[in-house]
Amino acid sequence: MKNLNICIAGLGNVGSAVVGLIDKNSQYIKNKSNLTINIIGLSAKNRDKERNFNVTNYKWIENPIDLLNINDSKPDILIELIGYEKGVSYELVKTALSQKIHVVTGNKAMLAMHGQELFRIAEQNQVSLLFEAAVAGGIPIIKTLKNNIFLNKIKKISGILNGTTNYILTTMETQNKSFKDVLHDAKKRGFTSDNESKLDIGGYDAAHKLTLLSTIAFGGNVDFNLNKVEGIEKITIEDINFVKHLGFRIKLISESFLIDDMICSSTKPKLIPLDKPMANVDGALNAINVETDQLENLYLEGEGAGGLATASSILSDIFEISNNSKFTSIGYNINDLKKYQKFDSSNLESKFYLRIRVKDQPGVLSKITTYLNDSNISVEKILQTPDKKENNIPILIITHKIKTSELLNSVNKISDLEFVNKNISIIPIE
Repeated sequence: MKNLNICIAGLGNVGSAVVGLIDKNSQYIKNKSNLTINIIGLSAKNRDKERNFNVTNYKWIENPIDLLNINDSKPDILIELIGYEKGVSYELVKTALSQKIHVVTGNKAMLAMHGQELFRIAEQNQVSLLFEAAVAGGIPIIKTLKNNIFLNKIKKISGILNGTTNYILTTMETQNKSFKDVLHDAKKRGFTSDNESKLDIGGYDAAHKLTLLSTIAFGGNVDFNLNKVEGIEKITIEDINFVKHLGFRIKLISESFLIDDMICSSTKPKLIPLDKPMANVDGALNAINVETDQLENLYLEGEGAGGLATASSILSDIFEISNNSKFTSIGYNINDLKKYQKFDSSNLESKFYLRIRVKDQPGVLSKITTYLNDSNISVEKILQTPDKKENNIPILIITHKIKTSELLNSVNKISDLEFVNKNISIIPIE
């Protein structure tokens, strides 16, 4: 029987779920893996907070850094679930790795911003820094990329990587509620918080995750700043209803692919055709599609957040370490990682959805059409929708493929026309 001593820093939903899973399944773990997991120390902000287990059954450590030396003994594994890019979580992980202690974390912000440094420290000290829980909760995407399809050349990775934004967009559509109202509801349900919501709805949480996936998928030293990030704050119930009528749904899509020695990486709202699987991913679910040279499309969908789903990923990493896996933390030696430059996404071509509100007067649609033609914007579909509640009306446009830069230049000119409302909605189409 193998003994594994672990300590846990951070006892929110995920940390508490980890303790509960180990506690309730200790005998099953012993029978299945011949492993005894001993929790030798816990640390969190509030010891007295109500949790799903009895805190008094475990050794409580006030200062997280002291978890690394309990009764003159080091743990085998540190589980870091504090969160945040810097501060105590970063110092704790860095110190643990330097002391040859394995680390399992769900902290995507820290790894997206400081991963290269921390992976290097782990490699130098011959320990693992594993992070299955950092991306897509219960979907085993990290192990899939790192271990299971490593012989495939990955062409593109894309997906819905933030459950909160997907829940908001889904609920706006199904309950015909405003963004503001659904965000308030999401906070009440615990999907996000005041501190987290800016990262969620601004697209940064998903972009952090995409940075990690891109690093593994393309074997590159991918800097977070290579991402182009746009959130869902500007998405209106009006647009959601309009695009559904046109055969689309709006999703916050993160995608990354290579063009020569450059990487094009973005997180932004996109229109997904209703016949595509990702258009039908509802609620807080996540979905990831990996395009490869051998498997073509590998599609994964499942719980992207939640205590139990994410805790199961933590346990998976613990078992990987206990089995003395030969895989590195990211599937590559740090010195072998390629350095990619940022591709200017404004040079990419795409179809676009435009919603232009104009004054309700004769000849406006003709003027807009003429202006689009003069601007070399080829229109696939155009609709004028009456709106009796307003003294202006929406014109809906689906363009043919056009460079982003050319479209934006033309839209800026259109917004200056005296009969046009300046708040033009622009969303690319998958």
